[in-house]
Amino acid sequence: MSDNTTQVFRIYIDAPAERIWEAITTSELNNQYGYGGNLEIDLRPGGTYRNFATPGMVQMGMPEVVVTGEVVEADPPHRLVLMWDPVWVEEPATRLTWEIEPTGNGSCRVTLTNDLTDAPKTAEMVEGAGPATNEGGGGWPWILSGLKTLLESGRSMSGSGS
Repeated sequence: MSDNTTQVFRIYIDAPAERIWEAITTSELNNQYGYGGNLEIDLRPGGTYRNFATPGMVQMGMPEVVVTGEVVEADPPHRLVLMWDPVWVEEPATRLTWEIEPTGNGSCRVTLTNDLTDAPKTAEMVEGAGPATNEGGGGWPWILSGLKTLLESGRSMSGSGS
């Protein structure tokens, strides 16, 4: 993590780039790590992105769609850029960039960059520290850890996904 305006997270995952891409762009795998929930994504520039609430989130009072956005760039399985907007935070959408780089030994370096310019509440929420962490959140570090656990072990990390 660098600062509150741009946060950069990097992790190495022992999985091919195609499998990582599938995990970040399909409901089947998205439901098994992080906060879960079905996805709708139109992988072309200007396409829509929506992440739906899980039944547990709806029971807690969250709306049906918890994150909206727009696809800025999609280069499967290497790069996905979204304008990403959690609906419960009244701030501008932030730019979210996923970069998946094969390392040559069958694993990949995954870099997640979140440009949080003009979005201090979102910055606090996604950094994975502070009060939200104690209430069941964990931001991008928690989501990336869940992604790694799922793809390397085939199981969901405790407390994540559905």
